[in-house]
Amino acid sequence: MRFFKDFYYITNFKTFFVTFSAICATYICITYKIHADLPLALVSIAIIFPVVFAINSAYARREQGLVSLAACKGFMYGFYRIAVDHPKDLDPEKALECKKKIIDLFTSLKRFLESDPEESASFAKEVYTNIKVLSLFSKTLLVQGLHGRSVSRMAVFLTRFSVAFEEMQMIFHYRTPIGLKAYGKIFLVVFPVLYAPSFALLASNFSGLAIHFSYLIPTLYTIILVSLDNIQTQLENPFDQFGSDDIRVDVDKIDQMLIP
Repeated sequence: MRFFKDFYYITNFKTFFVTFSAICATYICITYKIHADLPLALVSIAIIFPVVFAINSAYARREQGLVSLAACKGFMYGFYRIAVDHPKDLDPEKALECKKKIIDLFTSLKRFLESDPEESASFAKEVYTNIKVLSLFSKTLLVQGLHGRSVSRMAVFLTRFSVAFEEMQMIFHYRTPIGLKAYGKIFLVVFPVLYAPSFALLASNFSGLAIHFSYLIPTLYTIILVSLDNIQTQLENPFDQFGSDDIRVDVDKIDQMLIP
């Protein structure tokens, strides 16, 4: 079942449209004997190389997103441990309050990362508000017997969390250049049709019922190319929860991590 689910993610209407166009063009070229031996290396230069480059860039952004999210979790865990373990006379309610505020912070972070980029400003503001709330909370621990140096360390953790959040914002807002994406999508549709004379030339080697195998070549050709483009599209935003490889902020696991 997982295999079919993953295959579903790399196929869409574009896959069927480009495949249908390539098959129709090939049929016309076979019918009217339009043959040409076009160099396949041109496909690598015009389509495969740019698409693979975009996939590598998107994958690198995803990996950086994972690093930044791990940093956010680590800094907040350090913040929580200082707040819970270091005060001399900690009120148990303060520990619960600290945990709740951290959960609120990650909940707002999750909402931001899964939001639409055009509507994300309000969610980003919510994250900044929760950071401020935790900053003010750390000062209240002085009356609980927490040393001033520990409060300073908590402020450092919040600052580093803010830096990691800014890195995730850059990944969220800035992705593959629009020109490169447009270039890849245009040639992805045009090239399978332009190569129809080449497919027709290969079909001339078949006869009888075997000629139907000549349509298998453009079909596989287009499915492979469009699937690569769909993979790049899925990796484009590693936080949108559409693909199976997206980065997920699991608030429940963070809740379990914050042991009193």
